[in-house]
Amino acid sequence: MRNKPSLFTAAERRIGLLALLGTVVLTLAIMVAERAFAPSLGIYGSSAPTLQMPDVVDAQPLSRAA
Repeated sequence: MRNKPSLFTAAERRIGLLALLGTVVLTLAIMVAERAFAPSLGIYGSSAPTLQMPDVVDAQPLSRAA
């Protein structure tokens, strides 16, 4: 038996550990579900280079557009 008083009882530590474990599992499940059900972005979702469209100029601030 411990002579030193503890801040939390064994039951409280167990509940805290279970809550932490549940939070981690829930977070990981949400991350997996988000990735599984995300809409497809087509060519823009991949790391492939984007296609250049003819006669399209990149956006410029108005002060530099002249």
